[in-house]
Amino acid sequence: MKLSKILSAVAAASILLTAGAIVTAAPNFIEGVDWAKKVITVTGEGVVPPNTVNRTQAKGLASKAATADAYRKIAEVVNGVRVEGEITVEKMITTQDKVKMRVDATITGAKIIDESFLSDGGYRVTMQVPLFGVSNSLAGAVFEKNSTVEPFPDPVFEIAPSVQNYNSSTPLQRRLEIVSQAKVAEEKFTPPTSYRSPLSRLSVPTLNTLNLQNLQSNALTVQEPIYRPAPVSNPQNPYRMQKKSVKEYASFAQGDYTGLIVDCRGLGLEPVMSPVIKNSNGTKIYGHKNLDYDRIIREGMAAYVDDPENADRAGSNPLVVKAQALENFNSNPVVAISDSNRILIENYATHFLKDLKVVFLFD
Repeated sequence: MKLSKILSAVAAASILLTAGAIVTAAPNFIEGVDWAKKVITVTGEGVVPPNTVNRTQAKGLASKAATADAYRKIAEVVNGVRVEGEITVEKMITTQDKVKMRVDATITGAKIIDESFLSDGGYRVTMQVPLFGVSNSLAGAVFEKNSTVEPFPDPVFEIAPSVQNYNSSTPLQRRLEIVSQAKVAEEKFTPPTSYRSPLSRLSVPTLNTLNLQNLQSNALTVQEPIYRPAPVSNPQNPYRMQKKSVKEYASFAQGDYTGLIVDCRGLGLEPVMSPVIKNSNGTKIYGHKNLDYDRIIREGMAAYVDDPENADRAGSNPLVVKAQALENFNSNPVVAISDSNRILIENYATHFLKDLKVVFLFD
């Protein structure tokens, strides 16, 4: 195909982007977007004009028509992809010229992965654009690089971290069953009276006061908590909470987890390119600002799977939690504070959030 024809097709695609054409599809997914494989795939078709003089000319003209049709469809699909919450690529390109230029370049670089001359004289072209990847991906077009990487937040001291009634040998399906049946309790730390301040009687123990659990096969035994006063660092408030080091947080870990699976089944999860995990008090515990830009572009922030057997990204020993709700147009899972505390503590030990070993399970 001549360069002028390609540019014409891309120009038409760009016009459609700006005009706001969107592919109508199922509630959760845009047709043509495969979130599991992280690609956009479309098929364009062209017909042979009636005034062709030979088969070679007919094939060439039909091929050009099919390619132009594929570019148009890619533009429509790209336009409707959600970057985060209600923010689609369409909204970004209408307000940010740099993003529009990069998106246009991504469409121009779409690869032909299959093409064929049909028996009825038509032509079919299948083209593909990666959602994520180092080469010509949509993520590279829409994500801006952070000036700094923000640290993950601290656990909420006043809420006990959840405990998991499974160990490293427990099958994933059984872990999901345990989590789905568990009752979430946002229990505050309440020290025995003998350890309360004689002045205020309002002392609050720190996380290192808990001897959380001993795991034996799949059974959980929670030992009686042993409470101790926090180290005195402020004479006026000897029980004041103190920020801990990464090493101290990691010492509370219990599972040597390789990744995180957030079970969002039954909630209507909407896939986005930049998801956020929050806890129930609104704190973001996982988002693009906590992560390395290059790894986000290359790998994506999370895997979306509808079958636990495909949750390989979370590794062989994943921490499993149940989402309590969804926010921001059903794109951001919300977990209980006790579960977010467990996630953050385990992440300090094995860094699975930093390594983007996150899976969202949907139905």
